[in-house]
Amino acid sequence: MSTYRIDINGIHTEFVFHAFDNKWMLLITQLGKLPALYNVQFDVKRDHRVIPGLHGPVDNPDNHVSVSVTMNCSMGHDSDEIRGGIQFLVNKTGLNKCPTELVIGLGLKELDTPALRAIAKVLEEGVF
Repeated sequence: MSTYRIDINGIHTEFVFHAFDNKWMLLITQLGKLPALYNVQFDVKRDHRVIPGLHGPVDNPDNHVSVSVTMNCSMGHDSDEIRGGIQFLVNKTGLNKCPTELVIGLGLKELDTPALRAIAKVLEEGVF
């Protein structure tokens, strides 16, 4: 299990990552409490996510391809903004290499691109 406490754009942010046998869990919060929890299922199994043009991610402004996922909010308040933030992190980090399913909680005071980019950088440098 990995835990981190760092400032993201001047806001204290806590990270917890654990790879269980059957799924990964990632909690990211600036709220001092657990955020809403989402179950993320990958629409294409990891072993078949080998053709980037078809299964993503492709990080090119002219030809962007996202990793295809299905998200369900299992606890807490559901919002399109949080879903978009989770999709961003799946596309930009090693979360897209998750072998099965991912449970993720994303609780940010300001859900914007600079914060998500900073979180992606922490995940890439510290977790993946």
